[in-house]
Amino acid sequence: MEQNIQLYLVSGFLGSGKTTFLRNILMQSAGIRVGVIVNEFGSIGIDGKVLQKDGLKMVEINNGSIFCACLKDGFVKTLVAFLEQPVDVLLIEASGMADPSSMEHLLEQMEFLASKKVQTKRRYDYRGAVCLIDAGRFLDFCDLFTPTQNQVMKSMFHVVNKTDEVSPQVLEEVHEKLKELNPAAYRYDTTYGEVPLALMQTMVTPETYGGESSNTAWNRPETYILEMQGTYPMAAMEQFCRALSGQVLRCKGFFMTPGGMEVHVDNVGTDVVLKEVPELVPLTEKIKKLVLIGKDAQLYQDAVQKAWEEAFGGAELLYYDD
Repeated sequence: MEQNIQLYLVSGFLGSGKTTFLRNILMQSAGIRVGVIVNEFGSIGIDGKVLQKDGLKMVEINNGSIFCACLKDGFVKTLVAFLEQPVDVLLIEASGMADPSSMEHLLEQMEFLASKKVQTKRRYDYRGAVCLIDAGRFLDFCDLFTPTQNQVMKSMFHVVNKTDEVSPQVLEEVHEKLKELNPAAYRYDTTYGEVPLALMQTMVTPETYGGESSNTAWNRPETYILEMQGTYPMAAMEQFCRALSGQVLRCKGFFMTPGGMEVHVDNVGTDVVLKEVPELVPLTEKIKKLVLIGKDAQLYQDAVQKAWEEAFGGAELLYYDD
């Protein structure tokens, strides 16, 4: 008899380290057939380009949250399709703004559709959710964004990440807030998203919190895609990113410098990180873009244009509303 597929949801607010966590888990999964669904808020995939592993089966679902009505039908169909793929474990990386409260409802829809569409008897063994918490920003974001709170309540395994960036006092405050929101969850403090695979398999369990997702089309943050087909100095790009930190929660993507260096942008608020792309991640014309995710649904294209002109002078800015 075919074994069911172990299903894990990986959540966490913008910049909490979900992709790094997943990459670490994949490095520990030798001999395990793994599938990954990456959910991006923008219409192009960025994180999927970082997750590379021989034999990995990956699908990207972009341009919104998989728990929003605008994408959930496609998500359900993707889950059904994976039932017929040769995978033992399926990991779902939800977008940073995703509210997974309706996960069980979506699994019920998937079961109904699978009973009519696929021949296999395999189904999902939903193990539960892992929630990545950015120790340095969680307290700032938690009371402002409903998805942040619901991600914590929806998970029984909290990975408090980037603990090296905060004081013991702040870390204790983070622990207290997590206990307030979900006192029964297991907590694991770490840096760089490092979690033993065996610990995840042991400690992740389904939870009882349920409800409708707060993700809707009307409250979706304003998002822009910037074309990066030219070359851009590192210092100017850092200036541009910092100038937008008041309007932009998240900025990520890839660009080339005049010296031919490929750079990965991975910013959250005022924390601007520009790193050379490892050789194992080939950069194509398709992904030379930056995705900007605003703090709310307010337009901020004028701020983008002004920051670009101040950083790059006469260089043309090509962007579109996502």
